[in-house]
Amino acid sequence: MTSLALACLALPACATHFSRGTHAYDDGCYPEAMQELIAAERHADGWSGADRTKYALYRGLAHLALGDREQAERWLGEAKARWDADRFVLGDGDRGRLLSAWQAMGHAPGEWGADVLHQRGL
Repeated sequence: MTSLALACLALPACATHFSRGTHAYDDGCYPEAMQELIAAERHADGWSGADRTKYALYRGLAHLALGDREQAERWLGEAKARWDADRFVLGDGDRGRLLSAWQAMGHAPGEWGADVLHQRGL
């Protein structure tokens, strides 16, 4: 087993139910990322707030990468609303991904995710 694999076993972030989906997204394999993320959602009831936020982020990013703006808006809006409520719920890299995607969709950085979800009836 490689040292990277051993390190991953020791880190809680690597042990999430949806880590295969986030890795597939990072590798640019967006359809596979979506499949993995959807499959992992059955475990969502047991997730922490941070895990739920990260899941919503990557689910939104995958939808955005696949051209599904409506679902991207829903999931990124959820991630943004959770991050707006707790700025420590995402690490620096994921926070950057969230805010970049949020702006790429035409939103101002200060626009709250909960407001957008409400406007869209989601």
